[in-house]
Amino acid sequence: MGQTSTGYRVGKQPIAQSFFVREVSGIYVTKVDLFFETADETAPVSIEIRPMVNGVPSSSFVLPGSVKSLSGSTFAGGSSVSANATTATPFTLDEPLFLKGGNEYALVVTADSKDYRIYVAEINEFTVASTEKRVNKQPTLGSLFYSQNGRTFTPDQNQDLTFRMHRAKFKKNSAKAILKNASVPKHLLQPNPISVDSGSNVVTVFHPHHGLQVAQGVTLSGVDSVGVGGISAATLNKKYNITSIDFTGYKFTADSSATASIRAGGSLIQSTKNISYNTVFPNIQTNIPVGTDIQAAIKTTTSRSYAQKEENEFQKEGSFSSVPLLENSSFENLKLVANDSAETNQIGQVGVQVKSLEMEITMLGDSDRAPMIDMQRSSVGLISNVIDKQASSATDNFNVPLNFVDETAKTEGSSASKHLAREVVLEEAAVGLKILIDANRPVATDFQVYVRTCDIDDLLEEEDFVLVPQEADIPADDNVNVFRQYTYLYGGLGGDILDFKKYQVKVVLRSTNQAFSPVLDNLRVIALST
Repeated sequence: MGQTSTGYRVGKQPIAQSFFVREVSGIYVTKVDLFFETADETAPVSIEIRPMVNGVPSSSFVLPGSVKSLSGSTFAGGSSVSANATTATPFTLDEPLFLKGGNEYALVVTADSKDYRIYVAEINEFTVASTEKRVNKQPTLGSLFYSQNGRTFTPDQNQDLTFRMHRAKFKKNSAKAILKNASVPKHLLQPNPISVDSGSNVVTVFHPHHGLQVAQGVTLSGVDSVGVGGISAATLNKKYNITSIDFTGYKFTADSSATASIRAGGSLIQSTKNISYNTVFPNIQTNIPVGTDIQAAIKTTTSRSYAQKEENEFQKEGSFSSVPLLENSSFENLKLVANDSAETNQIGQVGVQVKSLEMEITMLGDSDRAPMIDMQRSSVGLISNVIDKQASSATDNFNVPLNFVDETAKTEGSSASKHLAREVVLEEAAVGLKILIDANRPVATDFQVYVRTCDIDDLLEEEDFVLVPQEADIPADDNVNVFRQYTYLYGGLGGDILDFKKYQVKVVLRSTNQAFSPVLDNLRVIALST
């Protein structure tokens, strides 16, 4: 760019050339050519692009992806240098760099040696090796800047760097990119996660939110060499089929029985897992120039909720469904990203692995401009409701947990989702409670209210909870913006409970479809006195 009149010694003092991007929609830079008179065959030389701030190159900010360095060996034997500025030295960027239209930038050149001399052009001076042609114009509407420290730049209005900047051209007006999930890594479990009972070959593994399904294979590794309760490490460190699950873990039947009841296994146990979700957040960073567009769609694989027997897990969708980028999208059924073994055995064909989550990105542009996906800043956030609907024995639309504890127990019940309010101490004794809750309750969900009370001198945590009946039937509503008032009466004027000065409320949330959960708001409790 521009004609060349002389050489400037770069040394350890950076040189910068400002330039203006005229194209309204911006450009993608792929390569910059510089012209050197001399070079150092051992020390590197680098370029970078900075934004212009108040008429000078930024003192600190460098555009990501704009830095490119060449080693001194690039100039070995005198290559890539010339006495007449005819040999270009290309600095090819690792990926196309987008520069916004109507903005001004600066190309900065730095080196660790004084042996680098780079060509610049000066207005009205003769071009190299000529006594007739003079430099008579500046095509970039920019200025040359000198610096001693790379932070403070001084302009020279009569000189300009000799360089050539290459921009990208695109062959197609549209293209598609298919992104697939990475392999799901094994999960490091909490210390001593394996429980066994003497005389039984049933093994319980505590692995919260594992995403695994009944009859699916699970593989453990890292069990302590002494084994667990008489079951050897070699027996446990292999693949088994799961017999039952809940949100805390799973069970399987081992090849041998335990000789002692114990919870053990060590601190290095890893387990395969799936990732369940009902909401997806495509965190795909993009650059969409004026006149271009990006459209996204997703293809998912089904999972099964804890309390649902009719859902079919491991069913891969046949087509893509549109989703917005950088926004939450929720589904009406539970989904999963499966581990490699499940993707091969449960989703794919024999010996063929099929990825369980795919995203299709359609990019629309033209020959001069195109949108871009930043793959270094792309991920997918997966969100799951942890909720179930428990029963102590097999019942339709309920799930049986690994260890059922009724929510009336003084110790924590086994339900997956609940809200435990703080203990309240009253100034005067009460004979009842009026509980009011504003809630959005989708069709597949419900919630139960429990209360426990005691006198001022008693310990509330030693008391059992009591299930409080709902006063009236309230219709469910799948519209997430609709909240209805639910009311509950505990005790009251009838005098059927003992006076109390302490109370605590617990709300247990339940659902047969983990894609939906009740949402509570404005929990209010009124103490009733005689």
